[in-house]
Amino acid sequence: MKSILQGIQADLDDFIVSPALSLLVVSCKIEDSALLIKSMDALEQDPAAPDVFLTFGHEFDDQPAYVEGIFATVRQEVAQISEEIAKSGDHLSTELPIELEDRSLSPPAMLVEILRYIRNLVPNNRQVICVFYPQEITDPPRYLQLIEYILAQMDEASLRGVKLIARDGDSPPTLATRLERHPRTKVYRPELDPDLFEKLLLAKAKDPCIPAEERAQMHMMLAGYDVANRRFDLALVRNQELLRYFAYTKQEYNQSIVLNNIGDLHYVQKKWVEAQYWYERAIGISVGLHSQPLVLYQSLNLGNALLMQNKFAESLIYYRAGEKSAERSGAIILQIQALERIGFACYENGQLEESADAWEKAAGLNEKIKNRDGTWADLEQLCRVYSDMGARKRLQECQSRLSKLPVSESEL
Repeated sequence: MKSILQGIQADLDDFIVSPALSLLVVSCKIEDSALLIKSMDALEQDPAAPDVFLTFGHEFDDQPAYVEGIFATVRQEVAQISEEIAKSGDHLSTELPIELEDRSLSPPAMLVEILRYIRNLVPNNRQVICVFYPQEITDPPRYLQLIEYILAQMDEASLRGVKLIARDGDSPPTLATRLERHPRTKVYRPELDPDLFEKLLLAKAKDPCIPAEERAQMHMMLAGYDVANRRFDLALVRNQELLRYFAYTKQEYNQSIVLNNIGDLHYVQKKWVEAQYWYERAIGISVGLHSQPLVLYQSLNLGNALLMQNKFAESLIYYRAGEKSAERSGAIILQIQALERIGFACYENGQLEESADAWEKAAGLNEKIKNRDGTWADLEQLCRVYSDMGARKRLQECQSRLSKLPVSESEL
């Protein structure tokens, strides 16, 4: 994985150091962008890199809202930039220029003024890299217009040393189509599409020049691709090879992860007994390592495998252990999941009072995090338990709580 990230960083760095280029158009779907964003973060955090990075990842709905969002982010980050510049002994004034108070400017013109303001803040020996990476682009023509307008101003002296990285839209008109032949633009198409990325991983995982440890991490990812594509036999072989490698290199933490992954492999095939066996082996190592995150996650997995076999009393042992661990670590979502499964297992095991306690606590936590749908589902289950218990007063109170919940968006 390290070599893949380094390759992406090298591609980005080629653009950053090129005096002939001002705009890098990134043609990459947002769901495939995790490694790219991680690579940009690594460049930004590199203490040896003098350039200042500003990243804007909010959605592009329209030009005014998008530019206003950029302006708000810039104002928040100016203080941080000032602190960073001060480390090298420089000082900058953060007072806003009068141009940024002019509300008659069009959004593209306002964005250019924002870039000028940033450029003026940063010493000339440092470049400013502005990354426009909206999660969603709902108006591609206006987004294209905005980027084209900025690019047209990039030759001005006041913007010298400013570079732009812009994610392309997923539907036409695209930046790549319009700007690929522009002399100051480069279109970058990283091979991060799942199918292409899997092929890249396969090639890297076989490369003897890459350290064995890194290749092992790649094989762990490839095993995940195998499962996603229902290549279960291949996934099992790959995981067993990984298990032997981590046992040989005495990496108990990774052994536990792989054992759990093999359990998952059997679980998705509804082989509950086999899944239980591998989860038990995984959790045995995790307990010895005193790894609370692994113990928490694997406890819930083992509870699930037991629950699917109708071993309700046994599943409760692991669900309760997982719930306590989640509470200690502040993992409220996992705590809610554990409580809901405790509620179900207790109900099926005839322990109605204990079931009610679990659903009640789960509903309270969902209310705390303002999860309306989760609260609704928990209260519905709670009403069912109170009805079976014949607890009329508690049932009425639960029904009253249900009636007071706000209407969900799906019901509007």
